[in-house]
Formats: sequence, structure tokens, C-alpha cells
Amino acid sequence: MTNDASGRKGARSVRRWWSTIGCAALLAVVTGRLGAFDLAEAQRFRLDNGLTVIVLEVPSAPAVSVQMLYRVGARNEEVGETGLTHFLEHMAFRASDNFPDTGLVSSIYAVGGEWHGYTWLDQTTYFETLPPDSLDLALKIEADRMARLQIPASDVEAERGAVLAEMHGYENDPATVLHDTVLAVAFLQHPYRNNTIGWESDVESIRHDDLVEFYRRAYSPANAVLAVVGPVSAAKVLEEVGELFGDLPGAERTQPPPTVEPPQNGVRRVELLGATGRKHFKIAYHAPAVTDPDFAAFLLVQQVLAGGRGVNFGQNEFGDAVLPASRLAGIADDLATWYPPQAAPYVFTIGGSIDSDASTADLETHLQTVIDTLIEQPPSEDELATARRQLLDELVF
Repeated sequence: MTNDASGRKGARSVRRWWSTIGCAALLAVVTGRLGAFDLAEAQRFRLDNGLTVIVLEVPSAPAVSVQMLYRVGARNEEVGETGLTHFLEHMAFRASDNFPDTGLVSSIYAVGGEWHGYTWLDQTTYFETLPPDSLDLALKIEADRMARLQIPASDVEAERGAVLAEMHGYENDPATVLHDTVLAVAFLQHPYRNNTIGWESDVESIRHDDLVEFYRRAYSPANAVLAVVGPVSAAKVLEEVGELFGDLPGAERTQPPPTVEPPQNGVRRVELLGATGRKHFKIAYHAPAVTDPDFAAFLLVQQVLAGGRGVNFGQNEFGDAVLPASRLAGIADDLATWYPPQAAPYVFTIGGSIDSDASTADLETHLQTVIDTLIEQPPSEDELATARRQLLDELVF
């Protein structure tokens, strides 16, 4: 019996086709300054209604970026309503009281800016990057999105069609289908097992009233974090934020689900059959949450094994390509590792593809040998120092 990444007995891991072994965390701490954009310089405030405001003054930045994060994601959806958070995100780009028609996005383009948003397991995020003198526009957009979003019943079917089209696009990608299946097998009880975009029958059943109720419950100051980065004055930003958001009712913060995924007491395997031309594989190891003391050490494990981007927010990419000089290099084509930061314990994955006639047993043996070597022969001080330096470099924004 092996230990999982948190040190508990029992190999809490999931494999596509094969057996598994836990990966021991190296007890190391990521320290040091981040460089030009030093996050330690960020100033944090909280309005009386609960809105958290983070401002990072970067005088040399050529633009200003605004991000509004809501503490609600796929983890907060009940059985039968998966995809509701993502559906609402789509609706939140359509119109608001002060930005009718396409104003929530067209007004940003009009000043030469960019916008985007995404839904994930723990959060929903909207952000804009604009010329510095257009900061007030971004703040007004986010204030309207929070309190004055228009969700007309007549728009729901059109947006449902867009969501379903997005879903069906993912279904054409074997690696994405495999990823969703592995997560559904890795988590039997925790809602992290759900696909963020939702299951098709649930999305088809979402009603206008569901969207309105969810919006009123989740989009409130107490449930949000507003971040501003650029050539700004924190005092002036806070003053304007207070004017735009200060009178909004705070409401209550969305709570994380109480469900705790039980320990996995054996290997779980799943095999999908289809005409893909290659064998796609994915191994998932249960791994620490972002608040776990071992999270930083596990980032170093990833860096030593494969290289990476540190705190990996590349959710839709499902991984960072293995670097040529890393320990996993050369084992398989398009090999990648993935370890996104999550509020609850999540997974660390290794995935890629091999020729259709290649041996999965040989692949398993090769990967296992690399992991065993890391456990039995920990990195030297020089290798660990290099990994730490590379990781810190990736944390410079």
C-alpha cells in the first residue's frame, strides 16, 4: 500500500487503464519576491457591505486591468442544475440597465480595450483590460453586472443554443471527453466531479426563473472580490469603488459545499472506445487544496517532474506541456501535467497520447519508474533550487 500526496494511507488516485502510485510531496516552501509585478505590494480593502477590493499600483503599466470574481462555481450547483453558473455567465455579457443592447462589451471595444470571463469549479470571473483613462468604464460595467443585469426571458433560448453549441464542440475532442470522465470517476461524491459547462439534459432544463434566482443569490458584494492592477492610485480607486458599489446590499457569501470526498481505497480504471486514431491517456492523483501547507511543495514536485507555470490557471488547456529537460520528458507525445489551485482537495494529472498500436503497459511502467525514482531519490539541492527559481519566474506577471 502506498501513501497519497497528503500522506494518508491508501493510493487515492485514478488511472486511465492502469494501476497507480501516490506521489510524495517535497517539504519545501516557495519564497521570495515576484519581480516587476510584486503581488506583495497589493493593497487589500473591504467595504462595509463585504466587497473585497484589491489594488496593485504599477505606475509603469501601459494599461489597467479590472477583474471581478464571484465565489460561486460549478461546485455550488445542485443535482439537476449543472451548468447553471456557466449559463448565467453567458447571460451576463448581454445587457444591463446602463449598458443596453451589447453595451457591456461594445463599450470596451470602443475605447480599445479587451474583455473576457470564465466559469470554473470555485469561481466565476469577469475582466477587462483598457487604457488607464477608461478605468471608470470598467468599474461601472462591473457595478451594473453585479446589481442591474438584464436577464430577459426572450434571450434565454438564444443563449441556451450558444451554450449547447459550446458543449458539443468539446464533445468532438477525445482528450476533453476523457478528462471529464476521469474527473467523474475520481470524485464520487464531491461536486468537483461535475462538468463545469453542465450535463446536456440539465442545460436543456434550465428556466428563466432559475437564472434570475441564482443571479440574485450569488452576485452580491459580500460574495465578490474586485481587483484593479495598473497605473492607478489605490486611494482614488477605493473612492470610486465606494461610490459605485458602496450602497449595494451585501447579502450573504456563497458557502462551499459541505461534502467531503471520502478516501479512495483502490485503483479506479476507465476505458473509452472510439475512432480517435491515437490512444489518449490520463492519470489523476488526488492532491492538496490551495490552502493546504503542502500545496507549494506539490508545485515543486510538478516542476521537477515536468516543468510548468506554477499556479496554473490554464483550466481549459488541461495542462502544461512537459519541458524537454524535465524527468518526464520523452515518455509520450504531447505529454502534459495539470495542477490547478482549488479550494478543496483536487487532482494532479499526467496526460497525453501514444500511437494506437503502442503498449499501454510499457507506458505505465515508464511513468511509474520516473515517479518511483523521485520518491526514492529526492532531488538534489541544486535541482530543487533550479525548480524553485523556475517556479518563481512563472509567478511573475
